[in-house]
Amino acid sequence: MNELADTPHGPRQLPPPPVYFVSRLEELADLDQLIDEHRAGSESRPGVAVLIGLGGVGKTALAVTWARNHANRFRDGHLYADLCGFSPDSTATPTLVLAGFLRALGVEPDQVPITLAEQVGLYRTITATRRMMLVVVLDNAVSVQQVRPLIPASAGCVVVVTSHRNLEGLFSDGAQFIEVPPLDQEHAEVLLTELLGTERARKDVGAVAELAHLCGCLPIALLVAAARLASHPKWPVSRVVEQLRNEQARLAALDRFSGTENQVTAVLDWARNELEPHVAELYRLLGRLPVREFGADLAAAVTGVAEPRITFALQTLVDASLLEEVHNDRYRFHDLVRLHARTQRAHDDDHVVPRAARWYLREMTRANLVVIPLRWRVSPMADELADEPPAYASDVDALDWLTGELPNVLAVLEDAFLDRHYELVWQLCEALWELMLYRRPFAEWLRSHELGIIAAQRCSDPVAESRLHYQLGRAHLDLDQQDLAARENQLAVDLAQAAGDRRTESAALEQLGRIAQARNDLDTAIECFTASLHLEDALGIPRGVAARHRRLGDAYVHAGRYDDAELHLIIAQQMFAELGSEKDEARTALGLARIDAHRQRFDVAVERLNRARLVLNRSASPAYESDVLRALAEVAVLNGNIEQARSYLTEAIALVSDLGGVSLALASAALAKLAPADEAEIPRNNDTA
Repeated sequence: MNELADTPHGPRQLPPPPVYFVSRLEELADLDQLIDEHRAGSESRPGVAVLIGLGGVGKTALAVTWARNHANRFRDGHLYADLCGFSPDSTATPTLVLAGFLRALGVEPDQVPITLAEQVGLYRTITATRRMMLVVVLDNAVSVQQVRPLIPASAGCVVVVTSHRNLEGLFSDGAQFIEVPPLDQEHAEVLLTELLGTERARKDVGAVAELAHLCGCLPIALLVAAARLASHPKWPVSRVVEQLRNEQARLAALDRFSGTENQVTAVLDWARNELEPHVAELYRLLGRLPVREFGADLAAAVTGVAEPRITFALQTLVDASLLEEVHNDRYRFHDLVRLHARTQRAHDDDHVVPRAARWYLREMTRANLVVIPLRWRVSPMADELADEPPAYASDVDALDWLTGELPNVLAVLEDAFLDRHYELVWQLCEALWELMLYRRPFAEWLRSHELGIIAAQRCSDPVAESRLHYQLGRAHLDLDQQDLAARENQLAVDLAQAAGDRRTESAALEQLGRIAQARNDLDTAIECFTASLHLEDALGIPRGVAARHRRLGDAYVHAGRYDDAELHLIIAQQMFAELGSEKDEARTALGLARIDAHRQRFDVAVERLNRARLVLNRSASPAYESDVLRALAEVAVLNGNIEQARSYLTEAIALVSDLGGVSLALASAALAKLAPADEAEIPRNNDTA
């Protein structure tokens, strides 16, 4: 007889299926694989699956749904027990559960053994030849010992356990472990739509999406919020959204919605109360971190717990489903868990954010010293790290780390600002320079420097304030916002002169020269570059002197004064070579290549630019590589090759399309001037890198 057609004739204890159930296709497939491996009875032991996840994530709904879908595969029935691990006063012991199982399997009540060992022996004897499904719900199970006696003897049986703890001890019993995460955003919205009704959800799609996000896509929270709305059918979805937007009051609001049942806080409280005191302390402190994810190194810095204890403690939180291991040595909190950890706050939590800020300042500076080792920095951190070996093998590796950590840095910067750690705020802001210069995330650049400048003002530090106005001015310059760029750099000059900060004065003058050049005011540009050159020379900064010669050379190229331009550019290239600054050498080559092209030395120009492109490509800066492509396009037009120019410019646009700003504008404008029949020379561009 077809096994699927059999009707279970033994105990049928599974609870009703959940009314609302969405997604979980991957987890259901994992469970299907388990049953496929054991339905023929080819294994020597029963199949055991442990569903692990945060309380309220839907483990029980998943287990019951899957079990009911496959109930007919097990002709001898199915057993179910809720071990009530969530309630310490009513936790079901193996003895109590086994007594119920034995009675369900036909043992007369007065024949049920008293001792656990005898119960286990009889249970295994009865189940040895049966094909059963045993679903054991172990929310907040106390230990593996609570489960092991309930595993039957037959290889034809399947056991599905749910727990918020990682019951890794069951591995020796052949268990497979399946993580059950919160729903993704899409399926959380689907669940809310089912809970609220399609018509109601469609009236406010945006609010439904935000509600799913505010609930962290956690099923228990989604159910609670939906129940609140269901009990008030005239309310728009946005009303509950408004009540949950306040992060500090979100958990309390969800608890009010649910009354005494299904309280999110109660679920998390129980998981937290199971922790050893030192791990609970770590949970509390890490909850104060504003970052989206973190490593053991940052956790150690903010808690003062050193290796290997910090790694062990973090893993304990992972095993308790209070922390998610994103990948090797990277962790994150679920949004609601993080809020719960923050409710445990004590008076000594205030050190977490400044410690995180100091850690990021140090690590960012390590990366920055690889990207631009010679630049002057206002923050003293670089001096503290002067004798350390390079932290990264290449500037690309350093920039990639900085890019990956940018959201975390900005979150720490925001919290540090709110907590009035202004000295750390402006130093973090200054340390963003290398990343902003090479990768140009403009929105983050503008926001961070808005806070950094205010922080420097509140520290009464005109040198720091001047430096940050200069850095912000560069953002506006790269966005082609010339008036704003001029304002910020003039502020930088004024502050620097008043404070006797000739370094920042020189840097800001250089940028004012670039703004003048962009406006075709070449006399002013040359005047600013020359004044900055004299300052760099007086300060004894060879790299600064070389950089100003490069700026002067580019300005003279723009003016068509090629002999003057070549003089300055050759000086710059020689100085950069002596300093070992390969990237600056490559950027200087752009001006020399333009001179070559205007003197009809096209092969020399192209070779020079291709060498420069190889170097700047290694710097992983799309904007700098785009500059080379625009220069190649100019050379191609001068050489009469319009199609080649079009190809270069198309590639340049693709490189900087996500960045926007002046690099995209210049490349787009140059391409627009290349009409198919128009082989006129591209006007000399007004930008150098």
